[in-house]
Amino acid sequence: MPRGGKRQGTPGKGYTNRTDLGQDYAPAEGTATPASGGIEAPKSQQRPPIYADDFPNLKDKTTRPNIPVSQGLPSGAGAGPKDQRRDDARQIKKWLPLLDPIANDPDVPNSVRSFVNFLKGV
Repeated sequence: MPRGGKRQGTPGKGYTNRTDLGQDYAPAEGTATPASGGIEAPKSQQRPPIYADDFPNLKDKTTRPNIPVSQGLPSGAGAGPKDQRRDDARQIKKWLPLLDPIANDPDVPNSVRSFVNFLKGV
């Protein structure tokens, strides 16, 4: 059974009856507090309150209209994910003359052979 009474406020708006929710209670660094025997910082140095409405919402318009939502994903519009292995393989490719004889050794595991073949294909 629900408790607490009727819900107050408008969805998507700040709660005017709870102004304390937007306040930052942590003292700023280097400032003296009444608890430490100091004085409170002047109002001009205090940070303004932060409310939920200050941050973007999923229903807000995008700030990057020319970039597809699926940018960086393996499927969908836009460029796919960047494959760091390809960049690493291009850098390691200069060592291929040293790695090729190792890959041809019969005692070398298949994973090393696969790695060298991957380097040859890049």
